[in-house]
Amino acid sequence: MLAQPLRRRTVLLVDDNAVVRTLVRRLFAVEADFEVSGEAENGREAIEKAVNLRPDLVILDLAMPVMNGFAAASELRKSVPDTKIILFTVEEAEGIDRLANEAGVHAVVLKHNAPELIPQARSLLDSEDEADPGKLRTAS
Repeated sequence: MLAQPLRRRTVLLVDDNAVVRTLVRRLFAVEADFEVSGEAENGREAIEKAVNLRPDLVILDLAMPVMNGFAAASELRKSVPDTKIILFTVEEAEGIDRLANEAGVHAVVLKHNAPELIPQARSLLDSEDEADPGKLRTAS
């Protein structure tokens, strides 16, 4: 019996900092089951690219010009409802998890915990859970 080919999951990287996008791209590049299908510099561009690319996952910065991560997440949930969203941020303010959950984010990973992106991405994509109160995943 032939083995099934590995399905590569597509990722859209959204951060206004090109260095951060490059580093996150490198994290995913060494993983056989992921493929970075696109990048965006702000929330508005993220929505446009997500509609065209239909990624499995969006890695989304919070603080960006044009449209922040919360506003973008809310729009992404409407435009590409099957796409999972990880908020990737330096922000550790109280209430960030609640705001992320309200915006439709599935998980929050702090930038100083970047290596947690891969296991968090796999966990989200392997589960059938939708974001709802109490199910937001946090890697802080």
